[in-house]
Amino acid sequence: MHRFFAASAGRIAGEEARHLFRVLRLAPGDEIEVLLGGRRYLARLISAAKEEALYEPLVELPSREPACRVTLYQGLCKGERMDFIAQKCTEMGIFRIVPVLMARSEAKFEGAAKLERLRRIAAEAVKQCGRSLVPEIAEPLPFSRALSSMGVHKALLMPYEGGGAPPAAPIPQDVGLLIGPEGGIAPEEAAAIGGIGGRALTLGPRVLRAETAGLVALSLTLFLAGALEACP
Repeated sequence: MHRFFAASAGRIAGEEARHLFRVLRLAPGDEIEVLLGGRRYLARLISAAKEEALYEPLVELPSREPACRVTLYQGLCKGERMDFIAQKCTEMGIFRIVPVLMARSEAKFEGAAKLERLRRIAAEAVKQCGRSLVPEIAEPLPFSRALSSMGVHKALLMPYEGGGAPPAAPIPQDVGLLIGPEGGIAPEEAAAIGGIGGRALTLGPRVLRAETAGLVALSLTLFLAGALEACP
């Protein structure tokens, strides 16, 4: 079923309406799924035009949002790797992504255009996977500033080549994950994480790429938190 972000209750506008009308050629009476305010609705089209479509909600659909809210602090990566991270972690259920400039980051953030691109990728991934809430893609932060935010979570986990036990239950409902850039996490950064109560862990004997590690760590965290159970 086609999914659309609503501009307001009963109304789909802008690019969403144009796609509905011009590309998909949906018509009054067609059923769609509408995303509004972090909720999902089965709805029926009342009218459709190139700039606006009106709908009536039929029933609210079950939420597919995980109860465990995971914030990914991702060391800046080069090229399209940040795109991959935003897309795949959104599909898996990430709550928030914070790009972090770390000691071994080989990339510089490309500014407002890149941030807008990541947010657009996350929004499209939400529609594709059937979520209702678009994760926040925050402004990039230097490690020193991100560190203060990391300390507020109920648990802070850091996959690290320097060692640590595998992730294990119990997992609280508010988790921060720190993933290093291509060059990894510097020893002084790992020490700073330990200093605020963060826990180093291993994802296995193989070295994962920066864009893979976050997705694996997120999946394990949600599984251990019981957040991968089917919707009621």
